Amino acid sequence: MTSNERITVSGTALAAPTITPDRIAEFPVRDDRSQREYLVRIDADDLSAFITRGSRLDAVGEAGWTVPGRSWQGEASRTLLQAQSVHAGDMALAA
Repeated sequence: MTSNERITVSGTALAAPTITPDRIAEFPVRDDRSQREYLVRIDADDLSAFITRGSRLDAVGEAGWTVPGRSWQGEASRTLLQAQSVHAGDMALAA
């Protein structure tokens, strides 16, 4: 049995969302405090924020399963976050 934990992740999107055939938007986020990576999943119709690589955001939802990383691509394992809401924060400006 898996017990999900309700959390808020405040961090930076590592990529723009991709939309699955089931209309689920998913994208990786690195949490500012813990530096852990999360794979945020939310219904595409509920994603009201415009997210790109480098976007600052807050995602609220339930953390559960761990998605193993692909070591041959230098990808870390990520905790799946089934988000109920995603709010974009300040835009990160690139030089």
